[in-house]
Amino acid sequence: FHKSAGARSAAGAMDRASPLRKAQLGGRRRASFRLDSRRFAGAVLVAGLSWVAALQLRGAFVPVPRASPGGVRAPAGAVCDDASRRQCLQLGLLLTLPGGPASVSASASVAAELLPPPLAVAGSVAGMPALGFGTCCRKTAKGPALVSSAKLFLASGGRLIDTAQLYGNHRDVGLAIRESGVPRESLWITSKLLPGKELTPEKVVRSVDQSLEELGMPYLDLMLVHGAEGWGVDRALDLKLWKGLVEAQRLGKVRNIGVANHNRGEIEWLTAETGVMPVANQIEYHPWVPAETRELVRWCQSKGIAVTAYGSLGGVKNKAEGDAVAAIAKERGVSNAQVLLKWALDQGVAVIPGATSAEHIQENLRLTGFDLTPSDLLALEGSGMPKSFRRWHSCKSGCAS
Repeated sequence: FHKSAGARSAAGAMDRASPLRKAQLGGRRRASFRLDSRRFAGAVLVAGLSWVAALQLRGAFVPVPRASPGGVRAPAGAVCDDASRRQCLQLGLLLTLPGGPASVSASASVAAELLPPPLAVAGSVAGMPALGFGTCCRKTAKGPALVSSAKLFLASGGRLIDTAQLYGNHRDVGLAIRESGVPRESLWITSKLLPGKELTPEKVVRSVDQSLEELGMPYLDLMLVHGAEGWGVDRALDLKLWKGLVEAQRLGKVRNIGVANHNRGEIEWLTAETGVMPVANQIEYHPWVPAETRELVRWCQSKGIAVTAYGSLGGVKNKAEGDAVAAIAKERGVSNAQVLLKWALDQGVAVIPGATSAEHIQENLRLTGFDLTPSDLLALEGSGMPKSFRRWHSCKSGCAS
């Protein structure tokens, strides 16, 4: 910086002044320097934020609001990457490059510290992420809205996406994955086979091929038979579907195979007929399920079958309502949804909540910063069903037997 005329005049005055006057003038100069430094830093900050804003407008960066482990939301607008990890954590905001793998992994490394440990899956070294992204049963589960929300989930550190042939969104999921920049090997993608009466084991393999083509990937981490008796699938058809998945796994198209909406008797039947036990079972699970469903979960876990919950917020219609849920959420400083998701995770059950907004996606990923006490569990499990509750009957003759 060049000295101004005022600065040169002040320097001359210093040379002619008494020691006391010199000290006074020096103090003023130091104060002026500190003020100028602060103004300069402020100008740099404003310029930096303007630069980020310009890049955002050009599509280079996407700001993602981050919630703290306890559910307290950080102010929107801050950004971070690995090079500025400390500033990022202080600001409480996340910055990602939609097309850049390096920036995506940097974002994920921040969120990964807050994710629950994976569930053990027979035959899988890394295990299955316990916290995923569901893509069922909402208007935004297709098209650009799904692509955007799935990319946001991945940029926020999530690594499991759950889809199904029934949902009709394989191409959207595949597009989101490709645009996210996250390597395929870092992800766990689950899909489900739509039961069809005309399907044979050979046709099941071709159906899996079709799903892989739609997703644009060489393999699935997990493929499930979507339903059994409760879906109008008799045992003969269920066995054909299962044999088809066994063959698809043998051919390397699917790394793990399992079932959804199956009870104990149905799983034992498939295992006895093929010698291959499902590694996973996906069922509706929340505090208001009947005792037979709780028994089914315990039995599956005793056999090494990983359980994933859908409808975690209280069934198809309920949206995390309930007086007990609300009271616990208020006391813990978290949302109703976080309470119900935590309830399942604490029992070793994976969850796959769906969300569209950045706020809810980030909220669903922050479930490790609070605990539910035994009294909380009693309050949840002993509370009355929400008014809008409607159970999805997974099986007609009982889920546990």
